[in-house]
Amino acid sequence: MIHSGYSRSSTLELLKFSDDLPSLPDRFVKIQKVVQDPNSDASDLASVIRSDQATTAMILKFANSPAYNPTHTPVGELSAAIARIGLRETVHIATAMSLMYGMILPTGMANIRCFWGHAFAVAMVCEKMAHAVDPDQQRCSHERAFMTGLLHDIGRAALGMRVDFTYFERETGHLHQDALIQAEEEIYGVNHAEAGMQLLRLWLFPDDIFTAVGEHHRPDSTHFLGSICYQANLFCNTHLSDRIPFDAVHDAVQQAIIEHPFDLSVFAD
Repeated sequence: MIHSGYSRSSTLELLKFSDDLPSLPDRFVKIQKVVQDPNSDASDLASVIRSDQATTAMILKFANSPAYNPTHTPVGELSAAIARIGLRETVHIATAMSLMYGMILPTGMANIRCFWGHAFAVAMVCEKMAHAVDPDQQRCSHERAFMTGLLHDIGRAALGMRVDFTYFERETGHLHQDALIQAEEEIYGVNHAEAGMQLLRLWLFPDDIFTAVGEHHRPDSTHFLGSICYQANLFCNTHLSDRIPFDAVHDAVQQAIIEHPFDLSVFAD
């Protein structure tokens, strides 16, 4: 048993204390408003993205990568990059970037990139798994699956920002799966899945998303999104490095899926 100054009750008190609750980044909120507005278009999205140089540069980098530019015809304008990548993929990249640069985690930039790179990979796999299992979106929208994957580890951010500023410098910053859950529960009395569920509930996210985040380490989850997120997280931890550069995540996920096709039998009713 790891002894620390934390208990389950003290950790939960810190997590639910909302006077200085971490807030969603402003750019994340703006992107979601554009996505949810039926009258918005690519130009509205571009206007939000242009306000951030790092996101703009990343969109251009994706658009000029071999995956999207097989003819080696470079583009230098954001509008052309969005047209080449597609609106959906652009939203995904911009949303992930808004979290990576908008949430101030108490750790070095290398750890932050790894953290959000993993989240982006799990989000991509969640969406692809949901499409494979539920192509008609009768059980969940594929966009919901992507968002669940992107936010599945948000409880780690909550623990690092609200409970223990040394969270990412401890062993917890480098563990995965059962080892991570065990270490968190020994140190804090609470694991990051539960912490993430609580934070997303306070942020007024839909029930199915925060429930899935709360169950994403449960192999026996009967919640569809929770099961998808568990399998996607396991897939990424098994088949992908946890130090993939953000701009290489897309290609790495595609290659991993080719080499290790999904076992859809785990989703059989």
